[in-house]
Parts: sequence; structure tokens; C-alpha cells
Amino acid sequence: MRVLFLQQQPCIRALKYAVGVRAARPDVELGFAFQGRTLTEWYGSGDELFGQWWRLDGRPGKELGRIIAEFSPDLIHSHNLPDVLTVLALEVAGDRIPVVHDVHDLQSLRRTPYENGFPEPGDALALEKRAVEGSAALIAVSDELLAEIRARHSLPPHTLPFANYALRRDLPARLPRKRRSEGPPRVVYQGTLSTNGGHYDLRELFTAIVAEGLPLDIFPSREVPAYRRLADAHAGMRYHDTLDPRALVRELPRYDFGWAGFNDELNGPHLDTVLPNKLYEYLGCGLPVLTLGHRALSRFVAENGVGLALDGVEGLAERLSETDVDALRARVRAVRGRMTVEANISAVAGLYDALVERGRATKPA
Repeated sequence: MRVLFLQQQPCIRALKYAVGVRAARPDVELGFAFQGRTLTEWYGSGDELFGQWWRLDGRPGKELGRIIAEFSPDLIHSHNLPDVLTVLALEVAGDRIPVVHDVHDLQSLRRTPYENGFPEPGDALALEKRAVEGSAALIAVSDELLAEIRARHSLPPHTLPFANYALRRDLPARLPRKRRSEGPPRVVYQGTLSTNGGHYDLRELFTAIVAEGLPLDIFPSREVPAYRRLADAHAGMRYHDTLDPRALVRELPRYDFGWAGFNDELNGPHLDTVLPNKLYEYLGCGLPVLTLGHRALSRFVAENGVGLALDGVEGLAERLSETDVDALRARVRAVRGRMTVEANISAVAGLYDALVERGRATKPA
């Protein structure tokens, strides 16, 4: 089987899929067509997981047709946002090759543009509808997101929730069983930051956390000088240089809680559907998770007993002082193994098999 991954800006989810599929199904050949920078340019590795790479520069429609003719994929796996490349794949080859539309973010749930890629051209909502309804299958990052898509569009024949699991290969094999220091619990945040008022604009939340007397360390995915200045101005807040993913997971076990609470002023409906990468990376590194009233995250931590869903930051220090941190950490250690790509990738491989088999059965003899 040959699978062509399609995305404008390669993201960490594509790298995770590639690791998982190659481990579970070494017979699958992977290709990647993209715009922008490569996985290795973004994350320091990942290009080596794909047998062939193509840049979609200039005239993407014509180039995608050439790539499909050269690679002869059995299936196309297209990631959003934006949705434009899924629509392009449907136009170029959707009548011959099954297309999987993988939804990280639903444009119709957002009031701010996608920050880590290309802007959605033209009528974004029309593209969203065409991508969802025209594809052979839909993958979404949570049950909540799948429900929101179902409420807006007619779903394709196959759907699959597949979360932003961590890669087991990158996680520390051993974790500390007890807190390493006395005093208030140490909180860490890792990931995207912004200053545009959107859900990654966390300046007020971070200031409130350290005002509670809780130490907060920040590991940004990319440098944002405003947060370095913020940390310089607030005792207890430390801003670190960006680390590559494997170095980061060596640092995270030193902390007591991972922060996964976001600014919901503009994108609350979107935040209610997310189970972000950082959730699974915190858990994989042994950290219970602190979040706010985001629906999917709150459900997840309650169902799995792996953290606290808060009404707000005020009173957080007191609540943590009443929490058995070591018991929470023991629960995280017990469940972290089943929250990895490798433990769940068989569902994606099974979807691939079903789509390819169905495609072959419907082709004329």
C-alpha cells in the first residue's frame, strides 16, 4: 500500500502518523507533498520517515497531478488547516483514489486565523464543507470535534476520532515516583504562544498563576519576546529557550503539573473540542494536567483521573495544597502507556485497509 500525505505546512501530527504507521505496517510506503518547510526544518527530524518528498510550489493543482502519477498512491491522507489541499486532492483524484480528511481545527469554530500555517484562501466555510463531505473518510482529534462537524456537515462513510497522542519512542522510560522538591507544586507550560488575543495569548493566565505563589516555567515552541519580557517582570516565572521535542521530554518530568488551560475569549467553541499535543506529552512524561473549563479537556481529565479541571486560576494554590500529588502522578504512570501513537495506530491502519479494499472493489475490471 502507498499512502500520500498532503499538507501545506508539515506538522508534528504528520510525523507521529509516520512513526506509527512505519512501526505497525512496514509494508506501507509513505510519500509527502507539502508547501512551506519540511518536518526536519520545523522539528529537527521526520523527513527520513518518508520515502519520497515533493514541494507543491507554483501551480499546486498541476504539480499534485504529476505527483500522483509518479507515486501512484492507493490513498491520500490530507491534513488541515487550511482545507484547500483536501479539496484540491478531491478535484485531481477523488474519483480514483480515496481521500482521508484529517481535521485538527475546524475553521467554522474559530474567530482568529490559523497561526501555524498558510491562510485559508477564498471562502473558508465553503472549502470546509467540500473537504468534509467529499472525502472518503474523516479523522478528527476528539469526539467533541466529530460531533461539531456532524452538526454542520454530512459525514463521509468512514469516521475515526484519533487524538494527538504522544510518541512512545520519545518518552522517558523511567519517571520519578515522588516530587523532587518541597514547597508549592511546580507548573510547566510547553507549546505555542501568541500575543493576538487568541487562545494562545496566555499572558494574563501566566501572571495569575505566579500571583498564586506557584512557580511557572515556560518552554515555547518558537521564540516570542513578549513572554521573555513578561517572565523578567514577574518573580516565579521562567522563560526557557526553545528545545527540540526529544530534549523537551527530558525536562518535563522535573515538574509537578502541566498547564493546558487557554484563553477562551475569542475561540471558546474551538477550545471545547481540543485534546492538544501537550496533553499527551505531559501525561507521557508523568505529569498530571491542569486545565480550565474546556469541554473535551475537562471530560478527558475527569474520565481518566489524570488532572484537575478548574473554574479559574484564583484559589489554585490552595486547591493544589489539598491535592495528593503523588497519587495523581501514580495514576498518570499507570495509564500513560495506552495514550501513545503506537498503542492506537492500528485504528488508522485498519481505516487505510478498509478504504483501499473498498476502492479496489469498486474499480472496473
